[in-house]
Formats: sequence, C-alpha cells, structure tokens
Amino acid sequence: MPLLQGEETPRWKQRLQNVQTFVVENYLPIAFAVALTFALAYPVPGRFLVNIVVANNVHIIQEVNMAIVFFISGLVLNTSELRKAMGRDSWPAVAFGFAMILLVTPALGFAMREIPLTPPAFSVGLTIFCLVPTTLGIGVALVRSCRGNEAIALLLTVGTNMVGVLTMPLYLKLLFLNFDTGGLRLNVNIPDLLLKLTLTILVPSVLGKLLRELSRPVESFAKQYRTPLSITSTTNLACIVWQTLSGARDLLFQQRASMIVSVIVLSAAVHVFYLVVNHFAVKFLFHPPLPEHVAVVVMASQKSAPVAVTLISYVTSLPAQQGLLAIPSVVGQLSQIFIGAALAKYIAPIVDRAVKAAKASSAAKAAAVDVAKDSELGAATTATDTAADPTAAAAAVVPEVKCTFAEASADLIWVMLGLSYS
Repeated sequence: MPLLQGEETPRWKQRLQNVQTFVVENYLPIAFAVALTFALAYPVPGRFLVNIVVANNVHIIQEVNMAIVFFISGLVLNTSELRKAMGRDSWPAVAFGFAMILLVTPALGFAMREIPLTPPAFSVGLTIFCLVPTTLGIGVALVRSCRGNEAIALLLTVGTNMVGVLTMPLYLKLLFLNFDTGGLRLNVNIPDLLLKLTLTILVPSVLGKLLRELSRPVESFAKQYRTPLSITSTTNLACIVWQTLSGARDLLFQQRASMIVSVIVLSAAVHVFYLVVNHFAVKFLFHPPLPEHVAVVVMASQKSAPVAVTLISYVTSLPAQQGLLAIPSVVGQLSQIFIGAALAKYIAPIVDRAVKAAKASSAAKAAAVDVAKDSELGAATTATDTAADPTAAAAAVVPEVKCTFAEASADLIWVMLGLSYS
C-alpha cells in the first residue's frame, strides 16, 4: 500500500532498507566470510563439488563459476567509460599501472617463495598471489569510495586481467624454475595454462562484451540490472573460495596457529608494501591529478584471490593441496578489503577538497581572462569617445583596471595556496 502524502515510512522499513544497503555495499567480504564459515563448519557439499573433474583433471564447477564471473564483467563493461581513461594526459599513469600490476609487483614472489613457512604450500601460495592481476570488482568499488578516477580503475581491471592470461604462465614458470617447492607437485605447463586461462577468462569476457555491443536488449538489461549482476558475480567468486577451502578443511585444521597468523600478517604486509611503493612512485614520477593518483595506486596494489585460486587449480589437481595454496590468497583479499575501507575514510575528504580547489582555480583563471578582455575593450572604447580629453579618460579608467587585476590576483593566490599540499 503506497504511503499517503506526509506519512512517514515505518521504522521497520527504514531499518530493512539500511540493512539492504549495508549488505549490497559490503557483499564481497560478507560472501567470503560465509564461504569460509561453511567450508570450515560443514565441508561435505563443497568437497563433493570440488572433486567433480572432467578431462585432464579440470574442476568443472569451479571453471563454470569463474567463466560466469568474466562473462558478467564483459556484459557490464561500458566502452564509453574506458574512453575516459584514454586521454593523452592519463596515459603515462595508466601505462605505469599496467607495468606495476603485470611486471613489477609479481617480482615480490621471488622473496615470498624464500620465506620458511610450514607447510611450504603457504609460501608457494603467497608467491602465486603476488603474480596474478588486480582485483575484479572490489578495486573499482574502493576507488569509487576514495573518490578516485573510476574510468582508469576500470581500464586497469579489464586490461590487466586480459593481458595477465599471457603473463601469468610465464612468470609462474620463471618463479618456480629449478626451485624446491618442498615436495609440492606443480604442473607448470605454459601451453596448457595459456589454453585453460584463455577459455576461463578471455573467451567469456569477449562473449559478454560482444553480446552487449550487438544486442540493444542485452545492453539495456546489463544497465538496468547492474547491481544484481555484480552480486551474482561476487557469489560465484565466493563459491570458488568455498569449494577450495572445503577440500582442504581437514588438512588446514592440522596446521599450527602460529603459521596461520604468519600467513595473515604476511598477506596484509604485501598489500601495505605495494601501497607505499606505488604511492611514492606515482607521486614523484608523474604527479597526476589526485583522482588519477588514487586510482593507479589502489589498483596497482591489489591482487585477485579468485584468479589466484583458479590458477592454483590448474597447477595441482589435489583438492587438499589446492586449499592450502589458496589460504594466502583468500586472507590477502580480505586484508585488502579492510585496509582499503579504512583508507577510504581518510582519502575521500582529501580528494574532495582537491577537486573543489582545482575547480575554483579554473574558475578564477577564467574570470581573470574575462576581466582582461573586458578591460581591453573598455580602454579601446574610452580612447575613441574621449579623444578630446585623454588625461581625464586615463584617470577614470586606469585605477578601475588596477583594482580589478589586484582582486583577481589575490583570489588566484589564495586558491593556489589551498592546492599547495598536493
């Protein structure tokens, strides 16, 4: 029954709306927490699903989950949003983001593999987590919360996950070439990995994008139901985590608590290290506008747990081993979420002030130009009309022009002082 004019919304409806908003905004950590709880409390269903394999030890349910995630990412991808990030001024920072995500940050894996964790699967899992591309959805959402440039965040998400299909197998081979993995059997077959990653990541993304571009009803559907599609994608990500951890539940409970805590601390430390390095690199090398700075730093400092779990499923077919290898990725993803949420509360007001100051500066410059043009026009008109008494005309015009320039200059100086912190 619709509310009458002036009638207040019932309190229970307001609370329900608040709960719904909270769940939608925090659906990823909630879904991961539910997946972790069910995997540890009752692993039987997840263990059953993860043990369903087809040709060449392919875990078909997990493959379907990941294919759905990338199909939806292609379906909701708006090309016009990507064009916003392709301006000439943005390319240096964007290129830096690509290089950091795909080439530089994976090099930290050489250090992670040397850490003496027990079992060695934890160190190997940390190494694999370092070499995957940036997050699929949480990164863009975090950039939005920080008031960063969403177009650049989207470009880095789509681009690095596509190109990552080529870089991940090569980096994986390089990291574990002639390296003792502590008894772990890893199948690092580059052609096989390229084929599987292409079928799981690249093909679904391209199909989703083609459907959107070739069908107006599909495009309208993707725009209208963007939030439900995002929730569906996140649910599939959580299903991958649930199945993987369910397969390793018994083995996970056998590990020492100190090792689990070490993995948690190291996963968070990796993210913080990336944030610090990327922040100073972007600041001193490019010094872009603050929204672009935020987007590049956030996206270049994150790694995708679902992609890492998918890659892990391709290098080993043992569910228990997959679960242990996946623990650092799952914990790392959660640490990125919580650290990012805390930073967003601090960064967003700074970006808002910087954007407002930049707009005020532009407006002041435009006003100064208009004043200069008006003064030139007024001087020309006065010189024509008062040729008989040039001394009086100068006395009438010059003081007014000087005053106007002084006021405009003072306004511009105060605006620039407000921007000086950046």
